[in-house]
Amino acid sequence: MNKAQQEAYLREYSQAKKEGKSFFPYAIYKDHIVAILAFGWIIGMAIWHKVEIGKPVYAATTDFVPRPEWYFFFLFELLKIFKGQNALMPVIMATFIVPNVLMVLLLLTPFIDRGPERRISRRPIALATAVVVFASLAWLTHKGATSEAPTGEGPAIQNLTPEAEAGYVLFQDNACLSCHKLGGSGGVLGPDLSNEGSKAHGVQWHIDHLKNPQAVSPGSAMPAYAGFTDEEYQNLGTFLDGLGTKWKAG
Repeated sequence: MNKAQQEAYLREYSQAKKEGKSFFPYAIYKDHIVAILAFGWIIGMAIWHKVEIGKPVYAATTDFVPRPEWYFFFLFELLKIFKGQNALMPVIMATFIVPNVLMVLLLLTPFIDRGPERRISRRPIALATAVVVFASLAWLTHKGATSEAPTGEGPAIQNLTPEAEAGYVLFQDNACLSCHKLGGSGGVLGPDLSNEGSKAHGVQWHIDHLKNPQAVSPGSAMPAYAGFTDEEYQNLGTFLDGLGTKWKAG
């Protein structure tokens, strides 16, 4: 703030102090009015929009799709916006980089905008920034609240034969996606199977691996799947052996 700005500010402050009203009781009166209205609004919303009591929690269910609390809906939507990139991009961009960049900018705002003017009408940059940020948060929160929740189903795969399609159903029903990634979705505990067919192991190799992973791949952490029928082994082996070559995950 230069000397001219200081003098202009002191003149305006002195004039406003002469024409203004005292802190007590005017400012206190307005604060109480606003507080009463805010509490009334909260109480009214609590009475109008009651929280429903759902069914008792069943820990063994496989149908429940968890969703975040409403104040995390904007992050929930960011995860979907960055979906489809490499394994770490959605997690890093949506839950670390974007929120932390915004937080750092918020902390730096007092150091960036050092102007003496406090009237909002004379601070267009600060006003525009606030409008953009709050509008973005409101939009992302709305999209996160109204969009369809993610499910445990795998990606769409085109041109599957009936045998391979049956194998894909087995693949999903046995929660293979909780450990293996397929077409950008799934877990990371096991290897990515999106291009498994390019390794040319053969259907029988996959069947043997399903029956006894340790015998085929020493040191494998994958459990043995010994309860399938011969037809189911054949279907699942056919599906795995064609991934990335005969059929690709979308």
